[in-house]
Amino acid sequence: MSVQTGRIAATSAVSKDDPGAFEAAVRPHYDGLTRRLVLVLGNEHDAQDVAQDAYLKAFRSWDRFEGADVRAWLYTIALRLAFNHLRGRRRWLAVLGRIETRPWTNPSDPDLWAALRRLDGRTRSALLLNVIDGYTQAEIARMLGVPEGTVASWISRGRTVLRTELGREP
Repeated sequence: MSVQTGRIAATSAVSKDDPGAFEAAVRPHYDGLTRRLVLVLGNEHDAQDVAQDAYLKAFRSWDRFEGADVRAWLYTIALRLAFNHLRGRRRWLAVLGRIETRPWTNPSDPDLWAALRRLDGRTRSALLLNVIDGYTQAEIARMLGVPEGTVASWISRGRTVLRTELGREP
């Protein structure tokens, strides 16, 4: 199994019959996935709950996984569960406004983190997957199950809002 930029490059070498194969393939992505979910959901507790649900769902469907990017597959499952979680609670504004400060955040720029919290969850997710994780718009569109143009719009809108709120010219 080879790893390229944190992604599983070839899953054909991973046996789906091997009980340890699932854990070996997904374990390296847990912390990064949880950090992204904190940004989407607004707090670490909900992020950990959704991450665990995502891993359980991934485990149950491991035998049907046919892709080449385990990380993208996990993020897809987790983001869809996160959006369902937000919709189900009907607490968008309250949740998005309560992101917790953790060591992985950059406390030296609280204005940036505050502006990110004010973006809607899908816009923020698309922007973070693109800017921080390096996924292309096409990859994000597949992950979120939306057209590529929608992702492009979310990313553009997110960047414009951040530039405006942070006082930078577009």
